[in-house]
Amino acid sequence: MLPHLLFWLIVVVFVAGQALLVRAAWRLRRPQVQSPDRVPRSDPRGDLGWTLITAAATAVMFYAAYATLP
Repeated sequence: MLPHLLFWLIVVVFVAGQALLVRAAWRLRRPQVQSPDRVPRSDPRGDLGWTLITAAATAVMFYAAYATLP
């Protein structure tokens, strides 16, 4: 019982954190303020893609962990 409860608590924390990261990456796709010329800026589509890939990979690991719970 305790391993399952702990697992689902971790899942809730993960989902909340990933939702905030995806929201931030989505909002940064089109910045409201143009940055100065000498300030580097990464590709916003790449940032969003990397965030989504990381979330999906972690979800797969959560599924594997859940499958091994007693």
